[in-house]
Amino acid sequence: MNDFEEQNAGFSGLAGLFNQKPTLPDPFGLSSLFDSLKQDSVRTRSSWNDRFSHWETAESTTETKAIERARDMVHSALRENKWLANEGVVFGPQGSFTNRTNVRNEADIDLRVQHPSLRIECDPNVNFQAAYQAGTYFDTGRSFANIAQYMRTEISRDLKAYFGKGAVDDTGKKAIRVNGVDGSRGEVDVVPCFTLHHIRAGAGFVPFNTAQGVAILSTDGSWTMNYPEQHIANGRLKRATTGHQFKRMVRIVKRLQTDMEEYGVLEERVPSFLIECLVYLVEDHHFVYNEDRYDRVKRVLGRVSEILSQGGFLSPYLLLEINGIKPLFGSSQAWTLDKAQRFVNSALRHLGSR
Repeated sequence: MNDFEEQNAGFSGLAGLFNQKPTLPDPFGLSSLFDSLKQDSVRTRSSWNDRFSHWETAESTTETKAIERARDMVHSALRENKWLANEGVVFGPQGSFTNRTNVRNEADIDLRVQHPSLRIECDPNVNFQAAYQAGTYFDTGRSFANIAQYMRTEISRDLKAYFGKGAVDDTGKKAIRVNGVDGSRGEVDVVPCFTLHHIRAGAGFVPFNTAQGVAILSTDGSWTMNYPEQHIANGRLKRATTGHQFKRMVRIVKRLQTDMEEYGVLEERVPSFLIECLVYLVEDHHFVYNEDRYDRVKRVLGRVSEILSQGGFLSPYLLLEINGIKPLFGSSQAWTLDKAQRFVNSALRHLGSR
């Protein structure tokens, strides 16, 4: 953070088909990949299909009610806070439950508490001062650090008063966690954040385009930029264009990671968010061939492996998250391309050849 951001961090502003198998022999060249990964599978094809049929389903009705109950309780704990109300803070859900990619036995939800102060980010080819003036932004004279600290204090205090000190963990760098209670309420990660304006170069008479997101300031001073609304919208569209298979596949691969861990063949866990993004990369038609679940899972993961191995103008470093804005790989991420490749290839080996 530079001196300008340190002292003037808070801003406000006025800107704001498919029922037959393909006839072409191996059109995507996946057979050689599968041959190289062949090994005895831990299950029969029939057993894998049975597992996938269970894994692809979302949480149970009981789990849904527990998650929604926890969300509503957090709202109740915070809605009477006068400081949050006066600041114009709003509440919004995000994460796997909101995206409908959560799996059974994971009764939790992310809830963001979003302050209206603006964090302004510009693409490298955008002149910050020109964009700042065009957007009619102005300095509020407040620092992000001070606002974030006060927000965390207010949120933590009210949650502890409502749920009890032992039920609230406020030691995390980003989120304040409200622990779940089996059979009663799910777990909630409450994430204090700011409003993000990501400014990109426009064209013609529109010199700048602004994408809105959220900016999370960790207690260690680092920033994380997310775009939950774009993520939700693109995920819903992908679900529709894949015959409802996209989110089912995400749940399967998430559960597959746990299965690999139980069999001792997982080198290192990868975030659920990364799994969702990797599955999203696969072209729609791979999800809709008339084949069993086992072949579909292998097809999708095989295609992910191929995408992550491309070079040149198809380099994985040019890939984007589901939101279509943020690079999937790079220094700002908590994972690496190599880690993603190793996970996918280990998953294919675990599936074996049936």
